[in-house]
Amino acid sequence: MPPVNLSIANKTEFLKIKVKGEINRNYKIFYPAKTLNGKSGFRLASIITTNKGENILIDEGWYAEENHEYFLENKLVFSKEIIGYIRYPRKAKFFTPKNNIITNEWYTYNLIEIEKYLKIKINSKYFIKNMSNPKESFLIPSELKPTFRNNHLQYAITWFLMSFAFFVLFLVYLKKNK
Repeated sequence: MPPVNLSIANKTEFLKIKVKGEINRNYKIFYPAKTLNGKSGFRLASIITTNKGENILIDEGWYAEENHEYFLENKLVFSKEIIGYIRYPRKAKFFTPKNNIITNEWYTYNLIEIEKYLKIKINSKYFIKNMSNPKESFLIPSELKPTFRNNHLQYAITWFLMSFAFFVLFLVYLKKNK
């Protein structure tokens, strides 16, 4: 499905959109402890100012931990047309750590909290996950297709052991009730 221009889109979640604007990395936040193919890294989120003057948080993508210094000091401002998809912020789960504004480490997309931290007015209803090729080759954009772990052997062993445990419990029950 081709992307819809953000200015005319109905802003539903997971809608594939395109938007042209200026990405400003003076306003950026980091999501630590994310892994990709077994490597530790971060997600970089910054601000895109659309041609209509709206500031929107954009998750630019994932990068490996060894590139963290580059993005800490990166204050690039550049124009780009982004293809991505709309996401709505979710409430933090019970065991999700609190966002740390002192170290600029974020665990949830709390757009109101992010707006206060960055000291810039941003759209508080949704953010954009970037799918376009980024400026840096080591920044990996998001994909719209979900990636699920699919470890059939682990599942088979788990279910076999559970059935064996229930069988043993059933034998103990029968022996007690004779």
